[in-house]
Amino acid sequence: MQIYHSPIQLYDVVFVIIPRLEQARNLVNSTLDTLIDNANHPKDLLRYREMQRKLMLEMQMIHANLTHLLERYRGDVQKLLQSQGAQGNREAQLDDMEQDALARAKEIYQKVVEFQTGRRSVPW
Repeated sequence: MQIYHSPIQLYDVVFVIIPRLEQARNLVNSTLDTLIDNANHPKDLLRYREMQRKLMLEMQMIHANLTHLLERYRGDVQKLLQSQGAQGNREAQLDDMEQDALARAKEIYQKVVEFQTGRRSVPW
């Protein structure tokens, strides 16, 4: 797994990584819901539900660690949001868990892109 190396810009976390992660989550959940609804075999149904469960757990871990990161830089994040990115940007020093969360977020996004471009048969 590729690890994000500190520092990373708060702007990238707030305006690039988190929105892309949410888009990826929505697409994967929507696709898995459709696959579950249309599953013809019990094995397929179980497989898709397991994928959905794993995604949910992964997203919870990522969300908890990104929340921790944003809390540590709360003042700067508030400035970023209030100024729509014009103020408050700075480098964020990531702890090990935050680095892992960002690497996992990138992996999820890459899997979704591969799915959208036909290089994966399922999004997760």
